[in-house]
Amino acid sequence: MLKLGIEKVKELGYKGITVEGNYKFYNKVGFQTSSEYNIFPTSGIPMKEPRCMMCQETYKGSLDGIHGYIVYDMYYNA
Repeated sequence: MLKLGIEKVKELGYKGITVEGNYKFYNKVGFQTSSEYNIFPTSGIPMKEPRCMMCQETYKGSLDGIHGYIVYDMYYNA
C-alpha cells in the first residue's frame, strides 16, 4: 500500500513526501531523515528521536532548495 501511495504522489506531480515513523522501516523504502533536506519539525513539539521525521524526493533533485519546518497545528486544533 505504501508503494502505491508513493507512486500516486509522483503521478500527481508533488515534489516530495514527508512521514513520521520508524526510521528503520521507512529508510528501507527510500526515505531519509528530513534534516538532510533542511526540513525540521516545529520547535514546539519535542521529538524523542529526530530520525523519525523523514522525507523522500519524488524525483532526483525535487527537494533541492526546499527548506523549513513541518507545522503540527493539527495537534493543537484537534
